[in-house]
Amino acid sequence: MWMIRVLVLAVVLCGGVPWGAVCAPAANPIDAAAMQAIAKSIGWGVKSSDPCTWAGVSCNQVGRITSIVASHAGLRGYLDGGDLSKLTFLSNLDLSFNGLSGSLPVLPKPLQFLRTIDLGSNSFNRLPDGFYAGLPALETIVLDNNRLRFAWSEQSDIPSSRLRSFSANNVSMYAGFPNFFGNATSFPALERLSLARNQIWGTVHTGFGANSKIRYLDIGGQTGNAGDRMNGRLDVFIAGMLNLVEAHLDHYGFSGPLPDATKLVNLRVFDASYNDLCGAPKFPTGTTVDLTGNPRVGRGC
Repeated sequence: MWMIRVLVLAVVLCGGVPWGAVCAPAANPIDAAAMQAIAKSIGWGVKSSDPCTWAGVSCNQVGRITSIVASHAGLRGYLDGGDLSKLTFLSNLDLSFNGLSGSLPVLPKPLQFLRTIDLGSNSFNRLPDGFYAGLPALETIVLDNNRLRFAWSEQSDIPSSRLRSFSANNVSMYAGFPNFFGNATSFPALERLSLARNQIWGTVHTGFGANSKIRYLDIGGQTGNAGDRMNGRLDVFIAGMLNLVEAHLDHYGFSGPLPDATKLVNLRVFDASYNDLCGAPKFPTGTTVDLTGNPRVGRGC
């Protein structure tokens, strides 16, 4: 008889969940209200009032939302920073490959645990001042394939101490090259920097990336008029990026000698096609090298 009473009590407390199943807590009321507001504003069709039961949403043991993954979900609308900032335990946000538009959200209250953000492949059209200020724990961010149209002078508040990966490919960025990313003291954890297919101009400074952890660098495919393109020399910075594994530097406007990369023992891919480089290639054995479109390679400089 006592077993029957325990079973009935368990079913009641778990809202009808069968015996042996995991009894997940309901969402915290503040989180639930915020998620309902977010769902309404971006057209996220959900049938339950409890966000902890939604596909792609994860909650902790006390019903606080920790992760939202709604990629390829057909979402449309605007992402409100006020609602988002109420999810104080959120650590992962992935809303990539949807139709979200307008400005990227500015959070009135910083999200202290939000480490990973993927807002790539949407229709966002502005990166406002203060966007990064609400992300003090940021480690990985993907903004690819939006029309953000921003310049680096507006982005002085990027959190740097924990940042491991920054990706902003094809975001209509028109700005001078962000040499600050190559400062290993300011960005001690940065391993991946991807800024391809924008309209970046200017010169990569001597010593960029020296002693850094950068393993993947993609700054290729820059567009724009010849006078507004990137320029400078590869040999003044590549040789000092000792952790480099993959480098994409094509269509960039680099000139001068090829770097001596023989000390880059981890290097596996090096693409510097369609620049104006010269000299003899010097790369570790096993590196895949593309120097197409550099007619002076193999000749003296």
